[in-house]
Order: sequence, then C-alpha cells, then structure tokens
Amino acid sequence: MSDAVVAITTRKRRRTRLIILLIAIVLGIPGGFLLAHAIRVPLVKSLENYQPAIITRIYDRNGIGFAEYSIQKRIVVAKRDMAPALVQAVVATEDADFYHHGGINPKAIFRAALKDIIARKKVEGASTLTQQLAKQVFLTPAKDFRRKINEAFLAVDIEKNFTKDQIFELYANQVYLGHGAYGVEAASRLYFGKHAKDLTVPEAAMIAGLIRLPMYYSPITHLDHATARRNHVLRRMYEEHYVNKQQFQQAVNAPIVLGTYKEESPRIGAYFSEEIRQYIEKSDKFGVENLYQKGLKVYSTLDLRMQQAAETALQRGLRRWDRRRGFRKPARNLVTEGIDPGAYKDPSWSSDPYVTDKLYPAVVMTVEKNGVAARVGKDSMTLPATSFAWTQHKTMDGVLKTGDIIYIRLDEDAKTHARKWMLDQLPQVQGAVVIVDVKSGEVRALVGGYDFQMSKFNRAIQSRRQTGSSFKPFVYGAAFEKGLTPADTIFDEPVAIPVGNQIYSPKNYYGMYAGIVTIQRALELSINVPAVKTWMMVGADHVVDFARRCGITSDIPRYPSTALGAAGVSPIEMVGAYNVFANQGVYVKPRLVRRIVDQTDRVLEEQLPELSEATQAQVAFELAHVLRGTIDRGTGFEAHSLPPPLAGKTGTTNSYTDAWFLGFSPEYTIGVWVGYDDPSRSLGGGATGAEVALPIWIDIVKQIDVLKLRTSRPEFDIPPGIVMAPMDLKTGRRGVGPCERVVMEAFIAGQEPDKDCSGATVAVSKLPYYLQKPFYQPKELEPTQAAQDASARSGEGAESPAPNMDAGSKTAVPATATTTTAKPPN
Repeated sequence: MSDAVVAITTRKRRRTRLIILLIAIVLGIPGGFLLAHAIRVPLVKSLENYQPAIITRIYDRNGIGFAEYSIQKRIVVAKRDMAPALVQAVVATEDADFYHHGGINPKAIFRAALKDIIARKKVEGASTLTQQLAKQVFLTPAKDFRRKINEAFLAVDIEKNFTKDQIFELYANQVYLGHGAYGVEAASRLYFGKHAKDLTVPEAAMIAGLIRLPMYYSPITHLDHATARRNHVLRRMYEEHYVNKQQFQQAVNAPIVLGTYKEESPRIGAYFSEEIRQYIEKSDKFGVENLYQKGLKVYSTLDLRMQQAAETALQRGLRRWDRRRGFRKPARNLVTEGIDPGAYKDPSWSSDPYVTDKLYPAVVMTVEKNGVAARVGKDSMTLPATSFAWTQHKTMDGVLKTGDIIYIRLDEDAKTHARKWMLDQLPQVQGAVVIVDVKSGEVRALVGGYDFQMSKFNRAIQSRRQTGSSFKPFVYGAAFEKGLTPADTIFDEPVAIPVGNQIYSPKNYYGMYAGIVTIQRALELSINVPAVKTWMMVGADHVVDFARRCGITSDIPRYPSTALGAAGVSPIEMVGAYNVFANQGVYVKPRLVRRIVDQTDRVLEEQLPELSEATQAQVAFELAHVLRGTIDRGTGFEAHSLPPPLAGKTGTTNSYTDAWFLGFSPEYTIGVWVGYDDPSRSLGGGATGAEVALPIWIDIVKQIDVLKLRTSRPEFDIPPGIVMAPMDLKTGRRGVGPCERVVMEAFIAGQEPDKDCSGATVAVSKLPYYLQKPFYQPKELEPTQAAQDASARSGEGAESPAPNMDAGSKTAVPATATTTTAKPPN
C-alpha cells in the first residue's frame, strides 16, 4: 500500500472519530445517562426467540393447502433461500455500508443532515438496515428525537448480539412489501409467482424498490411508478458494482411480468376450514394468538377432491330444484340506480377463464323477442330462447329489462362438449353435505350451504332439522336388538294410538296401506305406520338409547311421532350415526383434524379416533342389508344403477320442509340435507328426499367413482354369526315354494324364517289391507286399535315412487334352496 493511500485512509479515520466526538460532546455524557434511564430499551436478546406473525395453514389429507389465517401474510425463509441479487438489491438501495458499520452510520447521518440543510427539507434518510429492523420490531412509527435515539441504542445492541446475515434475515422477513405481503418470500410469490430464491436481477430490484413506499411503487396498481423505482434500484446495484454495465442495461430494458403462485390455496372447503378456525380460537391450548401469529400447520381429514365433488353436486342440485320453483325477477336494476349498464363493473368479475357449473352475474344490455344480450366484463353473451325455456316464458321481453343484474352459467354438452350460456338464478333453498370415512370417522368433505360468502351459517353442523323418515333405521335397529328380524311382519293400517288425553293417528303417504308387511319392505319403502308401531313395541327408551349409542346427542322427544323424524338433528350427527351401520356396529366420532404442528413440525396436538361399540356387529349388518333394499327396490331406487354395495335411506318431513338422503358404501357414509333456512317454509309439494336430496347424493357418488376413490364389490363385509337366506319380501316366509317375490336376506344365525311360502299366504297378500287382518297375529305390544279413515286405500304407502312390485316378481326358489352362513374373515 502506498504512503499516499495510507495517508488518505488515516485522514478518513480521524474525520470519523472527530464526527463521533462532536456528537458525544453535543449530547453530553450526562445526557447519555439520563437517556439510558428515561428510555426503556427492550431486551435485544429476545430477538433470538423472535417470531414474526406468520401464516397458519390448513392442509388436506394429501398435504395440499386450502386455507390460511394470519394478521400478516408472511412466509419466513432463511437468507440462503433468497436470491443473491435480492440481497444485493436491498443492501445497495437501503444501506450500502451494511456490512461495514456497527449499527449506525455516522457518515450517512452527516451526509443526510447536510443534504437536508441545503434543501431546507428532509430529502434523505440515514437509518441503517439494523435501525430499520429495531424500529419495526421494538418501536412505534413516531418520528421524534426520543424514538431516533432509542433506535440508535437498539441498533448498536443488535449488532453486538447478531451476525450480519442474521440481521438481514430478520429484516427481510419482517419488512412490509404491499398488498398484505410481509417479507420477501410472500412478496415474491405475490408479484412474480415464484420463490424468493428464484428471482431474476430485475425482479429482485423491483422487490427491493417496494421497501420505501410499497403501495406507491406497486406494479399491480402503479406499473409506471414500479418501473421507475426498479430502474433506480438497478442503478444503485450498478454503482455498488453488484452488476456490470451490460447486466444493468439488460435489466433496465426487461419488462415487468407479473405471475401467480401455482400452489395458491384452492378456493374450496370454506365451511370446513371455518370450523377448524373456530376450534383453534376457542381452544385453551392454542387461542387467537397462536392461530394468527405463530404459523401453525393444521393437517386435516379433508380430501379436496371429494370436497370439490360435494360442493359442485350441492350447488348444482340446489339450483336445479330452485329452478323448478319458478323464475324470480332480478332484484337489482342499474338504470334505476342511476348507473350506466355499459360502464358497470361487478366486483366478482375477473380475467379467469370461464368454467362450467358456476354462476356469473351479468348485466342485461338489450332484450329482444327471441333472446337476451348480456355482458360479463368485456364479454358479450347472447341468451337464446332455449337458454331460458325453464322459466316457462317464450320471450323475456317484459320480464327482463336493460340494466337488470341476472345470473348465467356455462353449460357443456356431455357428448359433443359444445358450450352455451344459460339463464339461471341464485337459489334461495339451502343444503348441506357431510362425507365421513367409515373406519376412521375422518370427515372427507363438509359443505354447510350453497356459498360460504353469501352465508357463513354452517348447516352441516349448526342446524338442527327434523329428520323425517331417515330416523326410522334407529327404530328398527332397536327392534333388531330386541329380537325382531327383517322377516317379521307388522300390520299396516290406519291406527289410533293414545298419547295422554289425545289420539295420535299417523298417516301413510298417499293414504295407502298394505296390510301384512315385512319390516324389510316397510323400511325400504319408508311406510309410516309400521315404524310407529315398532316404536311402541320396542319402547321409546330403548329407541332413544340406541340412537344415543349411535352418536346422536340432540334432544330426542319420547313421543310416537319421533319414529317419523320429529326430532331435530344436525347432518353431521346423522352421518356419524349412519356410519355405525356401515362400520359393523362401531361408532367413530366424526373429526376434522389429524394433527397440529408448529413451524418446526413439532407435534402440538394429535387427534386419534374416538371409538365406542354402539351395537352388535350382527345387528348393524342386518340393518345395513335392509337399507340396501332402499336402493335396490325402494325409495332410493334411482341410485340402483351405481356400482354396489350401497345402502341408504330417504327422509321427508311433514309439509315437505326438509329432504334428506343418508347412504353409505363400505368406504364412505354420505349425508345430504336440503331445505330453507326458515324451517316453516315448504320445499313444495312432492319434495321428498328421493326427489330433492337423492339426486345430489347420486351426483357425489358418481364423482367419487370417477376419481376411483371406492371399490365395487358384491356385498358389505359380513361379520360372523350372520346367515344369508332367501325370504319372500311380502310375507317374510322362507323363499321356498310359490312365493310373491324372493330376495336374499341377512339374519342373525338362528333367526332366519323356517316356514315356506304357500298358495294361501300369497293369496292373502293380494287381498285389500282390511281383509288381511283376520289372517294376522299381532306382535306383543303392537297397537291394534284401528282409526277411521274414509280416504284410506289399499297399496304400499311408499314415501316415494318405487319400482313395480309385480315386475319380475313371480319368483320361486327350489325346495332345495339353502342358507349361506357367513364365515369369520381370515
């Protein structure tokens, strides 16, 4: 080193010492002591354990994130996971001497003060990165002398306790960079759709340029400001020798191209994630602070594929039923509000590609006799008469007018894949879906309404709706525990049951009564009178106890009408209870969470299945097999073409206010409820569970099958102690001889029928119900007092239309027919 260079370096050091000495003299040693006592300096060592508020994420069972909760959108990364150009850009712009000072930069302070004096206003800052970090973590944004002195003390202390890389890492993860993004990783994903480590030089410069004024320099809202600021950062990088002239020119000429992060959370599962959010908030173990600031990882039981299927099917089904209720004129007209229809921009409009089965708000531009012209964003759509044929209007002239806000959807032909726009409307009817894994009780999908953004009330969990006939399996399950079998018969007729000082007379659908009917047939057709009689025979206490063991915690009144579903129960309770039938008598409490871990993957909570034996495996299987009949030939017949085995039960309430279908396969139990939020409002005449809820259930199962998430097989797993035997569906006799219709039935060993069919039994079954009574022997405690009903007719009073009993029904099993005894699994 030459003497001249040494002399220059020595003079610089003397000048620096002189500046520091002058500052010390001005402040004074006594003033320093006073400040030390007057200002509460936070413990800098706490930075060792400092965690900025970071995002809590909820993942589905396959590790795919679908919900986030945070005060600040932040993803913490180490310095090694930041592009070198990003580090250089931040240092060059915010603190060029970062690696050379000890927390404060006297030269920068002097230079900034001089420029401020010359300009007679504040034109340049002098805070180092370390000072900025101290201010962000420990201090308020107040611009006063007290805060600046405190900031300087803190910065020096931070430098004593942390390395430069640690300081930079803390700073880069803490800084706000606009649009809710905190830290360079969140900003990189937001603006460029990539990780911070993958940023190019111009991209890194743009991120660094945001630090000064994030929203002013945002490329999303002010591309011109962002470009100018980025180029300023690039020039500073060139001046600090981080890039050469060629790199600088290339970067300046590069356009700003924004991107979308590919792992962005799916926009589904809102009702499910809201339940988890509330659970964490209310938990003594976690609470609000942990949810919004500690960056928890919640691994849930949800399967996003099944959730998507459930949401799509429910929305599709609710719109379909709502259209059947008629077209409602639009509630909003822009012209009436003084808004130009051509200039209107709906908040929901976006540049995303159009998808099928989704409603889009559109503005009516013109109405002609043969169609409607509408607009969504910049796109114009024509709705021909075929698109609104469902409204029963041949023309919409006089029905719609310019400026109306309508809803349209894009339909695709299943065969030709041709697409066309259809007029639709937001449904007023609501619904819920719950899907539970049979063995584990894990909730695979949960939908609490048509749209979470429209209504956050979770009908799958929070509502208590009358279950209608879907409660009947609990009545018959309790009966099976008492020794009754699917072959046992009950006399179906108008009946009068004393209840206190009153008479209760349940009615069958359509006023039809079958006379002698088996429990199998009564349940698969959902005939009312046999269910009420069975309730009376078994006893209210035993039925309620059976339902309680199956997991129903809602209040169950001990009245005969409860046999027909007078009790209000939530959909998730009903699904959990039906799951007992599919799971060989074992109740598994439905759960939404598998485990919760912190940012280091340390397990904070792990939820294991909560199991209890609700009933014997044989009783559960017997009931499940009876419920197969619902789909094979009963009220759920519409689902009979789906791959077996499937079982289930429809549910319809008085006045058609609630429609249910609950069903299961060996893998999943699926429940669907449909109704209005006003429990007194009817879905309309004929709105049975089979008509309204079952199509949604079928849609879900079909989508699950397309996803190959269940396996077809002949039968549910048969537990030991069960025999399969032929049975006459009408009389309950062994399916041998001249029977009416023979089916294979499941029985607990020793309870199968021992009498064959005969010509006499067949002849009796064909008589009107009132002429069959002399041939019937009532069961113990079976109500026998007939009620007067002039409108009563003979026939099977099914809740919903079922296939014709006579179609292929003349079946006889040879006298050599044998029963099949189930063997224990290997």
